[in-house]
Amino acid sequence: MKQIAVAVAIALSLIACKNETKTNDKKNDLAVETIVEKTSKEQKEIQQLITSFFNNVDERNWNEVAAKMSDSVYTDYTALGGDAGFKTPNEILTGWKAILPGFERTIHQTHNEAIWVAGNRASATLDAIATHYLKGDFWTVFVGYDTEYIKENGSWKLARIDLSLYNQAGNNELSSKAIENVKNGNIPPLVKANNTESIETFFSSLENKNLKGVLSTLEDNIIQEMPFAPNNFPKSLNGIEAMRTQYTGVMDYTQSYEREYFGTPNPNVILVKYNGTITTGEGKPYNNYYVGIYELSNNNKIQKFVEQFNPNILLNGWPGLQPETYSVHKAGAKTNSGVKLEKVNFNSNGVSLAGHLFLPPNFDSTKKYPTAIVTGSWTSVKEQMPDEYASLMAKNGFITLTFDFTGFGESEGQPRQVEDYNLKIADIKAAVDYLSHHQNVDTEQISGLGVCASSGYMAHATAQDKRIKKLILIAPWLHNPAIAKSIYDMRPNGTDGLLNAAKKAKEKYAETGEMDYVLAASELDPLSAMYVPENAFDYYLDPAKAAGAKYDNRFAVSSWEPWLTFNGISAGKEISQPVFIVHSESGAVPQGTKDFYTYLKGQKDIVWLNEYNQQQLYFEADAVNAAMSQVVYYLK
Repeated sequence: MKQIAVAVAIALSLIACKNETKTNDKKNDLAVETIVEKTSKEQKEIQQLITSFFNNVDERNWNEVAAKMSDSVYTDYTALGGDAGFKTPNEILTGWKAILPGFERTIHQTHNEAIWVAGNRASATLDAIATHYLKGDFWTVFVGYDTEYIKENGSWKLARIDLSLYNQAGNNELSSKAIENVKNGNIPPLVKANNTESIETFFSSLENKNLKGVLSTLEDNIIQEMPFAPNNFPKSLNGIEAMRTQYTGVMDYTQSYEREYFGTPNPNVILVKYNGTITTGEGKPYNNYYVGIYELSNNNKIQKFVEQFNPNILLNGWPGLQPETYSVHKAGAKTNSGVKLEKVNFNSNGVSLAGHLFLPPNFDSTKKYPTAIVTGSWTSVKEQMPDEYASLMAKNGFITLTFDFTGFGESEGQPRQVEDYNLKIADIKAAVDYLSHHQNVDTEQISGLGVCASSGYMAHATAQDKRIKKLILIAPWLHNPAIAKSIYDMRPNGTDGLLNAAKKAKEKYAETGEMDYVLAASELDPLSAMYVPENAFDYYLDPAKAAGAKYDNRFAVSSWEPWLTFNGISAGKEISQPVFIVHSESGAVPQGTKDFYTYLKGQKDIVWLNEYNQQQLYFEADAVNAAMSQVVYYLK
C-alpha cells in the first residue's frame, strides 16, 4: 500500500484512476466492496425504518412510531399549511393524533427512496402517495419527503422530515371533518378488507394476460379515474368499451403486482396499496406505485375505482410518453422542443465519464455547430443545473455536452464524491478532446460554461486550453484560500480542523481503501459540506428541486484539502479568451467574482441579475431563462 500512500499524498486523482492489474489496486477494490456491503446494509436498515414508520402511522401504532424518532426531530409541513421547527416525538404525535384517526383509513405508499449514509449520519429522499379516506370521499397528496437520520446506540432514528407538495386530488376540505371526528371522540375503527374477490380477480387476470377475466370484474358503466395522470394520458375511462380499449393495449405486457387490501366501514369500498413490476410490449421496464380506491356494486363487480400513481414514473416508462423537460425539474428545454439527447461516454485519464450530448432542433449531420461544455456546482451531477442550461442552449442552436465528473454520478472513478480541482479540470479538458473529434463540432466555436463552483474549474481549464474559445460563468462561486478561510473558520474546529480531517482521510484511504464521508448537504449536521439549517439553501435536499437518486448526498472528507486551498480567482490572470459572466449580488461570494473580473485582460462583460439569488439561478425557470437569454444574446 506504500505506492498508493505516496500517490495520495501527491494527488488523490491518481488513486481515482483504474489500474486493475496491480496487486495494490486489487486490495483496494476488495476494500471498496466491503464498504459497499456495509453501506448497503445500513441503507437497508433505513429503508426498513421508513417503511415501518409510515405503516405504523397508518395503523395508528403510535408507540412504534415514536420509537423510530430521535429525541428532537425537525419537521416542516408548511407545504400543507403546517408549521416548521424542532419538536419532540410526543409533540409531533399529538398533532398527528388530532387528525389522522378521524379518517376511516390512511395509506402512505412510499417509494423512490434514495438513501445516502455518511458515518453516523444519513439522508434520504422519497416520494409518497398519501390517501385519506372518509365516508365515500378522499383526499390524496402526492408528495416528496426529505429526511435525515442519526445513528443512536446502534440504531438509526429519524431526525428530520420535510414535506414538499407535488400535487393533490380529491376533497382537500376532508381534513377538517377528520379533526372534528377526533374532537368529538368519533374515531372510526380500522376495518379488515373481506370483500376482495373481484379485485383479486382483476389483478390476477392482468398478471395472466386475460382480458376477458379483467372485463368480467367490471360493471358496464364502470368509471376509472386517474387524477395524477400527466398530459397525453387519460384522466378517466368511462364505460366498459373504454376499459376494453385501454386494457387491450397492455395485454402483451408482463405484469406482476404486490398488493395489500384495506377495508372501510362500508364493505363495498376497498382500498388497495400495490406496486407493479411490468415489462411493456417493447421490452421496457415500467415499475410504478399505486393507491387504488375500489367501489363495488351489489353484484360484487367494480363499478368505480380511483387509481393514483406516480406520474413521473409513468412519463419515464410508459410507451409513447416522456418527461416534460430534459432536467429533474421544469427549468430545462421541453423534450418536445426538437432538442435531442444522446448518451455518450469519453475517457479522462483512464476513467470512463458518462455524458449527455444535446443536439439542436432540426439537427443536420452534414453541418458544424457552435458548441459548449456545461458544468454545474460542486458535488452536482449532470441531471441537475448542467442539463437545464445545456438543453436550453441546444434549443438555441448549439451542440452542448454535460457529463459527470470522475467519481460522480454515472461516471467511473474511486473513491466516490471527491471534490478535487485537479481531477475536474482534467475532466473538462478531456471533454474538449471528445468534442474536438466530433464531426459536427465547429472547433473554432467551443465555449466553456460553468455554473457555481465549477466556474473556477472551467476558468482554469480555459486558461490552460486555448481550444476553449469563450468562457461563460453563471452564478459563479469563485474563491481563493483567504475567502475560503473566512467562510469555513465558522465551522466546528475551523479551516485547520477541516484540513486536518482531510489529511487523516487521505491517510486512511491509502492504508485501508476506505474513504470517510460526511453528508454533502444537511440541515442538522454542522460537519456536512453544506450546512443549511432551516431551509436556508435546500437545493440539494429537496426532491422537488434537485435531490433524489441521481444525486449522491455525500462528500469525501479528503475533499476539504483541495477545496480550501483552491484559487479559482487567480485563473483570471491567465485567461486571454473573451469572458461573459451572469451573476447576482445576492448570489455566492460576489466579491470573488469582482476580483476575478478585474484580473481579466481581454474582452469581458458582466451582467448582474440582482432580482434572483444563487439557488434560483440553479433551478427556477424564470431565473434560468433570464440567465440563458443573456448568454445566447452574447454568443450570437
